Amino acid sequence: MAMLLYLFVEYMRLSAQYAPLRVIQVGKLVVILGVLGWIIAPRIRGDRQLVRQTDLGMAALLLAGLLSACFASNQMNAWTTVADFLRWILVYFLIGRIVASPWRLRIFMFLLLLLNLKMAQAAIRGFSRAKAFGMDDALLAKFGVGAGSVGFFSNAGDFGVGMSVVWPLAGILILAEKKLIPRGLLLASFVGISGAILVCGSRGAVVAAVVTAIVAWARDPKRIGMALLFLAFIPVVIYLLPEASKARMRSGMNYEQDSTATHRMALWRSGLRMFRDNPILGVGPGNYPSHYSAKYSEPGQDPSGWVPHSIYVETLSEMGLAGTVPFVFLVFTFFRLNSRTRKHLEGDAEKRKSFEYILALGLDLAVVGYLVSGAFLTVFYYPHLWIMLGLSVGLHTAVTSRPKSPALAANLGPPVASAAQI
Repeated sequence: MAMLLYLFVEYMRLSAQYAPLRVIQVGKLVVILGVLGWIIAPRIRGDRQLVRQTDLGMAALLLAGLLSACFASNQMNAWTTVADFLRWILVYFLIGRIVASPWRLRIFMFLLLLLNLKMAQAAIRGFSRAKAFGMDDALLAKFGVGAGSVGFFSNAGDFGVGMSVVWPLAGILILAEKKLIPRGLLLASFVGISGAILVCGSRGAVVAAVVTAIVAWARDPKRIGMALLFLAFIPVVIYLLPEASKARMRSGMNYEQDSTATHRMALWRSGLRMFRDNPILGVGPGNYPSHYSAKYSEPGQDPSGWVPHSIYVETLSEMGLAGTVPFVFLVFTFFRLNSRTRKHLEGDAEKRKSFEYILALGLDLAVVGYLVSGAFLTVFYYPHLWIMLGLSVGLHTAVTSRPKSPALAANLGPPVASAAQI
């Protein structure tokens, strides 16, 4: 229950929207409740080897952040960023330990997609209102629309990253459902999130969705349903993407004549110079903006405290090799963990159609979307990757666990049938 409440609080951004909740730090209270629940709940044991490796990668990344913060010039920004990141590590840990049965995974995924569908329809309605009031198409394509919220969904680009992560999950889980109502909800989520990606004004989100569609087909071309579902998005982009957005996509291919792309390239070069000057620990978590303003802005570029607009440049510049190596290791371990989960189920043809097997495929595609869209946005300290890592650990534990007592089996909830059985 605590993890479901956490999802609701985080994705609805309740603390940011309502001042009284900001005072009591409701998000942190929910995480504390999750910790207490994990302490008193029966342990779910599964194959722990890869899970321990993931935990070690997270510990190494946190240690890199702590060491980097110790030497940062802007201590306030550094330790504030580390505190935020520590929260995501706790969220990863709790999801991996609590959302660790097929039943819990289904409920968690349902709420996650439902909340993102709410955000998607808000973006579509915002786009429709702007068009109705006569907003210029070029401005709408450039500045885009968020989800009518704050935090990591208010900015069009950040919103696009979030949609890119959940879009393949909504699509692929349709293949795991045979019942009409769940399948209809998943289809509504997939269509709604697809529409939000098209209208939100984020070029990175569109590129991420196209790349994810190609990877989905390449991953299993024999699965006709998967190929048709995802590859259908490519002609949708060609025919339904607003003309102004198409013009921006073409403009981005010639970055010397695109002001936004030129500025991003300058920010990336500045970040790489920061990494060159501070290769081991970087300039400190959250310290890119102040260093850019003070020393690294290029002639002719706005010297304001910009962010690096790339998770890769962000990690290299702010935490150096000490943070980048664990980050790469975690991504590698994530894909390996999902591969092991699928391998555990591949011996039975029915299990290859199960919710768990298909979710393992969907998690891979979700992180592909994150890695592609995150190449253009500063979202390393946002929750997307860390939630996916937690789900990967929880799914692996659910598939490999064998409850030793009826009490623990009851605590895990009713077993979930395969798609064929449903």
